[in-house]
Amino acid sequence: MGARIHKRTEFESGGIVPVFLEELALSVARCEELSAANDPQHGHEHPCHKIVRSQDSHAGPFQVPEAWAGNLARAQVVFLSSNPAISAGNPDAKWLSKRFAEKYPTTEWPDTEIADFMINRFSPEHVWVSDGRHRKVDESQEMGGPLWGSKEPYWRWIEKQTNALLGNDIPWYERSVMTEVVHCKSANEQGVPEAAQLCSSKHMERILEATPAGLVVVVGGKAAAALRSAYPTAFLDKPMFGKRGSSDSPDPKQNIFELEIGGHSRLVCFIKHPSAFGGSAHLTSTYTEVFHLLQEAASRST
Repeated sequence: MGARIHKRTEFESGGIVPVFLEELALSVARCEELSAANDPQHGHEHPCHKIVRSQDSHAGPFQVPEAWAGNLARAQVVFLSSNPAISAGNPDAKWLSKRFAEKYPTTEWPDTEIADFMINRFSPEHVWVSDGRHRKVDESQEMGGPLWGSKEPYWRWIEKQTNALLGNDIPWYERSVMTEVVHCKSANEQGVPEAAQLCSSKHMERILEATPAGLVVVVGGKAAAALRSAYPTAFLDKPMFGKRGSSDSPDPKQNIFELEIGGHSRLVCFIKHPSAFGGSAHLTSTYTEVFHLLQEAASRST
């Protein structure tokens, strides 16, 4: 599924060799499809055209595709969602922090800084994130230091799921990783259905090859649809994967199963996106009777 980076994956006490992680992160952030999607003559025919050009309505340089967030090399659980939201500031916002976008890599950044952001985003010493808050682009001296946004709701939800699965003795971002089926950023999942098949075929398998996680949590209907499209034979007897059952909640028999993905057999499960209509779902309440199976999968390494 897509071109591979020819570097042997090594799971050691310190994770995958940094060079491999840098190459992988940059292959996503500098995706070769960007130029084709932007081509003035034929770009409109490209499946990524809509999502790439969606950034035209936002100020500032193009924000590069997001490879992952979290500890890919040592994660025990992967959260696979649709695509990352665009980070845009609102100059008219009441709160100062909301007037500025996240300090997020753009095409103007050097490769070393882009790779550092993708790999070490949550590492305290790298100062990209603080206590679940994005660092903002404003670097004015009047601030007396970096400007930080409010706590990211999706990260808080991921933290709750990770702690329920594995406990809270280790920071959640050291035990889990977030990634997407479409890596380009957009508002309200704009352009995701069109780009999902190509993007997932180029990047998803390679990213999952790079993590030992035994559990893959598929978050939201669009991510579930992309996964079914990427592995059609695996879902022949799982037509209700990513859909509500007769009880208005996912049927565990259809939404939890072993799947060969990223070069290893892992337990895959679906949960609706926390921002979906009807309130935030949690793994503990969605799969009360079989939650222990998810915990067991997260506790194993491939």
